Amino acid sequence: MPRLLPALCLLFLLCLFSAPRAQADPVQLRHAFGEITVDPAKVRRIVSVGYHEQDFLYALGLAPVGVHEWFGGHPYATWPWAEPARIALGARPEVQTGFEIDVEWVWMMEPDLIVATFAPMDAQTYALLSEIAPVVGRPEGYPAWGAPWEEELRLIGRATGREAAAETVIARTGARIADAVASHPEFRGLSGTAAFFNDGQIIGYRPSDGANRLLGQFGILTPPAFDDMASAGGNFMVSPERFDLFDLDVLLWLVDGPMQSEIKALPTWRNLRVAREGRAIWADQMMTGAMSFQSPLSIDWALERLVPMLAAAVDGDAATAIPAGPAEMPGAP
Repeated sequence: MPRLLPALCLLFLLCLFSAPRAQADPVQLRHAFGEITVDPAKVRRIVSVGYHEQDFLYALGLAPVGVHEWFGGHPYATWPWAEPARIALGARPEVQTGFEIDVEWVWMMEPDLIVATFAPMDAQTYALLSEIAPVVGRPEGYPAWGAPWEEELRLIGRATGREAAAETVIARTGARIADAVASHPEFRGLSGTAAFFNDGQIIGYRPSDGANRLLGQFGILTPPAFDDMASAGGNFMVSPERFDLFDLDVLLWLVDGPMQSEIKALPTWRNLRVAREGRAIWADQMMTGAMSFQSPLSIDWALERLVPMLAAAVDGDAATAIPAGPAEMPGAP
């Protein structure tokens, strides 16, 4: 059955893409930066200036003309879990690189709509972009980088006349998550979090961060103190002397091989229960990408790998090998 999932996902997406585009009157949308009016029927050229919104557009059957590279260096800034959808749409977007939004580049793309629900955008940049086309900022009521993916998808769906498609994707992905959660009641009530390591420092994330939110749906809860420690960007940094903050029932490391070796060489790491009992999950590049993106397409792929990893990590037995999961990626040759 697992090997059939990519094919079934692609069939679902093809059916979604072939559906006629809904006709809609102009709509008024509120987001964190204000209110805009959009006529979905006139939206033809969409530019995504955020880091993961291309996945959301593909999931709705929309082909952006411009996207913003986050990390990974994949063609068209599209990771393999979203590649079947991109191919099905015939999308070949231009790619902007660099952390900040290049306003001049956006202008050159001649967009009808700018999507920025997960973007490095402040009020000044929003004002500049609004001179080019309507801008969909992050959902209202959530901090930067902290909106649930479902609310991002709903907002983008409303702006593009794809509200029904958005709800279909949300229901489908939600059902997969619910099935996984129901199959592992032993996860509920455990402590856990995702973490990163860079320049000798540990980076932690607030509970509402995308990866931590997904863990939370399994009942694996990030310490509430992380909320108070996090900056406006949603994360915080501590030295390895504070590894005790991460001595939890399960710890998902979003690090590469060299960083993993650096962490394991630290005495402060080796003395932790999470290390002694094999409760750490060391995500590979694709898993790190999927857990970082937290899009409907990346979650759909990640669940098949994440669940057995969690089950192996939380048993408290260092001898239990944590599975690498299926090597196949949707769209891989």
